[in-house]
Amino acid sequence: MKSESAIYTGFEFEADGYPAFAIINTDLKDVKKEQYPFSVFIRIVPDTYNANGHPEELEDKYLVELEKKIIEYLETQTRSVHVGHVTIHRSREIIFYTNDEGVVTTFLDHYLSTIERESDFEIEEDLAWENVSAFYELL
Repeated sequence: MKSESAIYTGFEFEADGYPAFAIINTDLKDVKKEQYPFSVFIRIVPDTYNANGHPEELEDKYLVELEKKIIEYLETQTRSVHVGHVTIHRSREIIFYTNDEGVVTTFLDHYLSTIERESDFEIEEDLAWENVSAFYELL
């Protein structure tokens, strides 16, 4: 279930009084969630952003390229699926689900140290995909 052939849809919503956007992989709505029991949320703070806290055009292109590199590694080297990303005030959150939390942790510890942006990530068990259920309920 590679993201390069997946269908994504966009959502607009409000978070903390600011406009927010989500781009979500619709092909995962009916995936066997038990195959990917760990949520992975990668947060990157853009260097430049507009009044809404969203990345400016060049920064957005840079963040998209970072996301593509993460997708490429995680989808080829681990049992992970790319859910999508969310852009909120001064933050881009890239979302995956995985069955290889140890390998993903090792990769992200290394990779995020090279991107020259404030970043962090969180991996937690989420067997029912509750962390992203609101998006899939809208499909």
